Amino acid sequence: MAESIEESHFRTIDVLRSSNEWHFIQPSLPNIRKKRSIFHHRKLARDPEVRHVVQQVGFKRAKRGFRNFEQKSAQSEDLFPPMESPTDPLYPYQWYLKNTGQWGGKPNLDLNVEKAWALGYTGKNVTTAIMDDGVDYMHPDLKDNFNVAASYDFSGNDPYPYPRYTDDWFNSHGTRCAGEIAAIRGNGVCGVGVAYNSKIAGIRMLDQPYMTDLIEANSMSHEPNLIDIYSASWGPTDDGRTVDGPRNATMRAIVKGVNEGRHGLGNIFVWASGDGGEDDDCNCDGYASSMWTISINSAINNGENAHYDESCSSTLASTFSNGGKNRETGVTTTDLYGQCTKSHSGTSAAAPEAAGVFALALEANPKLTWRDLQHLTVLTSNRNSLFDGRCREIVDLRIPGVRKMHRSSRDVSEFI
Repeated sequence: MAESIEESHFRTIDVLRSSNEWHFIQPSLPNIRKKRSIFHHRKLARDPEVRHVVQQVGFKRAKRGFRNFEQKSAQSEDLFPPMESPTDPLYPYQWYLKNTGQWGGKPNLDLNVEKAWALGYTGKNVTTAIMDDGVDYMHPDLKDNFNVAASYDFSGNDPYPYPRYTDDWFNSHGTRCAGEIAAIRGNGVCGVGVAYNSKIAGIRMLDQPYMTDLIEANSMSHEPNLIDIYSASWGPTDDGRTVDGPRNATMRAIVKGVNEGRHGLGNIFVWASGDGGEDDDCNCDGYASSMWTISINSAINNGENAHYDESCSSTLASTFSNGGKNRETGVTTTDLYGQCTKSHSGTSAAAPEAAGVFALALEANPKLTWRDLQHLTVLTSNRNSLFDGRCREIVDLRIPGVRKMHRSSRDVSEFI
């Protein structure tokens, strides 16, 4: 049926691997229209083989990176076998992997991954999909860990999720997130990924003027038995005025992923909670607040929460990102043109760190379900008061028995 309609009118793409849902594209029309295409809508609706027609409407999605510093680029120690730290040239800058107190940080306040590495867990046989603006899969620190079979470009409808280069490096976002997870260890390039023997898949889906429900849905349902973890460092605009979330097809894709992905164990959807600070609330973000995702916030190198963090009950844990007083406290990772950066930032940088930790966990126990990982995130994280980075004084409400606080704090779990 779809083939006969395609021959008459359109080019087709299947939806959610369904046998009776199709996305029809009219090649002669521009990608973006200000008005609905009433003629083509009616033409499809009149076809006797078509039961229901919905025209896709574009909407905004924003990458979650707060701001670059530069334009470019409780167990006994003897339980763990000794292991040398990575020799990658920028590893000393990766304070969130090994915090020795450098640049004013709090010693040992890090992801604690060296102990997992010492036990032999490095992410082997786990694939994380970077749903973003593309991945530079030719980068020397990424190419050997790139999973070609699990990758796709939904912005351009081809199998090559390579970023579109721009003079302002705007499409470096996905490549930076990928390096945090799977940058190769010991090759003399950049730093090292949290799960440096895991695989990454590139799903290019953010590089078009407007998002559509079907682009999101197809991205989140792409190869669910090859991909274990989907990492998203984007969402509705963090402007304090936008209330938005997954539309119909996207919600169905997420629910199908947690119920059927990974051969029934469920795909893991990791989401950056947002960078709107006190002017926004991630409860209004339907992706971060979804019961099927794991929402991740940011802490800085001394234990304070980042000043761009949003507050909401759905945040399960915090990893680490920029926001410290020193310029060297950004996140070090891969960048475009085979280069490296020390200035990746925002909750965009925090979510891939969590995805890397989950890759280590799935190597240790491949039978963990999506719900197991949600529980383990809370149960194994250290509860730590992440003090407000602005250190503002809370107004004394003069309530009997309530004293005036000089620093506000929020209890948020933290991977330690």
